[in-house]
Amino acid sequence: MSRESKATLRQYAVLGFFTLGIGSIGGCRDNSPAPAGAFKQPEAGPAASASTAAAAVVDAAAAPEPFVPRFPTAVWANWPMPNSPTAGLPNQQSFDTRVAGVVVDQVTGLIWQREVANKFLTFDEAGRECDQSKLAGYEDWRLPSRLELESIADTTRNQPSIDPNTFPNTPIDWFWTSSVAADNPHSAWYVYFYFGYPKTDDKHNRFSVRCVRDSVKREAPKQHYEIQGATVRDLGTGLTWQRAVPDRKFPFGEAQNYCKQLNLGGKKGWRMPTLQELLTLIDERATTVPLIDQAAFPNTPSEQFWTSTIFASSPVTSWYVFFNRGDGLYGMNVEKYRARCVI
Repeated sequence: MSRESKATLRQYAVLGFFTLGIGSIGGCRDNSPAPAGAFKQPEAGPAASASTAAAAVVDAAAAPEPFVPRFPTAVWANWPMPNSPTAGLPNQQSFDTRVAGVVVDQVTGLIWQREVANKFLTFDEAGRECDQSKLAGYEDWRLPSRLELESIADTTRNQPSIDPNTFPNTPIDWFWTSSVAADNPHSAWYVYFYFGYPKTDDKHNRFSVRCVRDSVKREAPKQHYEIQGATVRDLGTGLTWQRAVPDRKFPFGEAQNYCKQLNLGGKKGWRMPTLQELLTLIDERATTVPLIDQAAFPNTPSEQFWTSTIFASSPVTSWYVFFNRGDGLYGMNVEKYRARCVI
């Protein structure tokens, strides 16, 4: 399927969201069409089963070895999480494009492939594509982690949700990350640059790929979190979080006011986190819910938590992070979700 056809299908999906699903209670579901090359279950029946089994034997014999990265990526962000260019937010995205073919992120220090090839790859193929790249004379390119790829998403826009001047001709596609799903080794995380949210899918699907490399090697902190009574400081991102959350749910506006009025640990100036910031709390290694460090954040509900990020296509809709699955989606501002504040 061509990129143009895929984009048309996705536009229909968005129209369906606004005409059919946006008023439903409980939030919005991801009803986006499957990408080109997506894995499909075989048809049922004796003949189909026999042929499928025979094909599986041939495929298994011909299949290459699973990709093993030369440069593993960290599970946690070890740099300030960049925020989309919105007034009042810290660590706003800043890019340097003076070197041909690459983008230097001036917040994270990561160096990105600027333009991507017009092709779809499986997870293993995407890993090998980056591992073998010699773009701009460097030989240490790799597939980015979930948080690394999420860091360049621009949630103030969509179709695509990325700065088109910094990353020209970015397709409205699913992009593979190197982060494997903890509960299913056959699935991995991707970031969907139609809207800019992460989710997991089968590694046999064929998605786009954008490679990354480190400009400098950073030593990871000896510990991830520092618990300070009622607050938790992330030593990688520098963010300080409310440790325990209130035992109630809020509409979007009330959640914002709750954080603004919070006085916790002797600190004022609390706010609701952005989508990118709240996604840094997702524990990719967790095999039980909620997907968060339960020692640092005990009794966290496996529910939706509001972010301060307003959905680019609708001012009455905002993003939340679902700690039962670890993905980000959008809901009507009148709906009631949890809140965890940050400073």
